[in-house]
Amino acid sequence: TRSVVDWHGLAIAVAVVAIAAVIAKLVDAQMARRALDPGAITRYRVLRRTISTTIIVVGVLSALLTIPAVQEVAAGVLASTAIVGLVIGLAAQRTLSNFVAGILIAVAQPLRIGDRVTLAEDSGIVEEIGLTYTFIRLDDGARLVIPNEKLASDTIRNSTIRGVDTVAEIKVQVPITEDVAAAVDALREE
Repeated sequence: TRSVVDWHGLAIAVAVVAIAAVIAKLVDAQMARRALDPGAITRYRVLRRTISTTIIVVGVLSALLTIPAVQEVAAGVLASTAIVGLVIGLAAQRTLSNFVAGILIAVAQPLRIGDRVTLAEDSGIVEEIGLTYTFIRLDDGARLVIPNEKLASDTIRNSTIRGVDTVAEIKVQVPITEDVAAAVDALREE
């Protein structure tokens, strides 16, 4: 009966992971249907990936807890969570910093999908902003993959992003017989 219980627990674990994957796919498909402007699409893609990843991680953890052998190990692990957390934090420091930087990029938007950017000597169009990496199509057709941590900490030249204030140059012809200072004052009032 011991092997039957193990197979039963394993079947439940596989079912839980499969259900979590289906739910993550359905949520992602539902969220992907929205048509958004370029500024919001970057934030929305990162949000979609974060939600899908969270659903999968919760599903895998739930599946592991259905297996009795894992439950016994989990009790021991919970007793030493501080040490495990420290080890995992140190081991995944770069990945976690890339993840946090990806969220910061999505919120602050120093660059967005479709923007023309220059980093150091490389220039190209932002194709994709992921949770940990950003993909830029360079002018020569190559694809540059940059960790989000580097993007968040380095200087980026964004040639296409626009601010609230824009400057326009207007040429006005003033006849030579008119007072130029009065014309400039009249334009300032407008």
